[in-house]
Amino acid sequence: MKEKLKWIPNMLCIVRIVLVFVFIYLSLQDNDSTLYWALFIFLLAGATDVLDGFLARKNGWITELGKILDPFADKLMQCTVVFILSMKAILPNWFALVFFFKEIVTLVMGLIVIKRRNVVVVSKWYGKAAACLFYLTVALSIIFKNYLAGNAFAYAALCIPAAVFALGAFAAYVKHYYSSLKRPKKKVNETEKVNESL
Repeated sequence: MKEKLKWIPNMLCIVRIVLVFVFIYLSLQDNDSTLYWALFIFLLAGATDVLDGFLARKNGWITELGKILDPFADKLMQCTVVFILSMKAILPNWFALVFFFKEIVTLVMGLIVIKRRNVVVVSKWYGKAAACLFYLTVALSIIFKNYLAGNAFAYAALCIPAAVFALGAFAAYVKHYYSSLKRPKKKVNETEKVNESL
């Protein structure tokens, strides 16, 4: 029974991947009500991310498949949201550029660390904080999209804090990844926890 239960986090990751396509369908409809439903789907996906991470760590339900599925599901949803909202002018293009630059670099470095060190991938506190601010920024940009339209100051007030915090977390991640790679392999515990970026 316990062997079957350990797959619950992976099933939640799969649900999150399915929710990406639900978000795409709803967000591309040309009316506000479906966009708000898309926001609900986005927040629901975030809740499943928190839940599967909690269950995996609390019960030791960490699998090799889960190490791939969890970050893939997270990045797929977040990148999809940023791309669509920037395309619809709900998020500014510069915010999307900052986000995708950070994601690409941290993804590449994270994969290198995982491959060379065979470590368990979990979030650091600053990654979680940046993720929370990202979710808040997306939610507010949708809720107040009519007010934000054409208001550059309001856009800046909303998006700059999230961008700055994300870049700060990005710098901390890069430093951590680099230090992990520099250490002699024999000193790195196989279950060492290395951060997974927002």
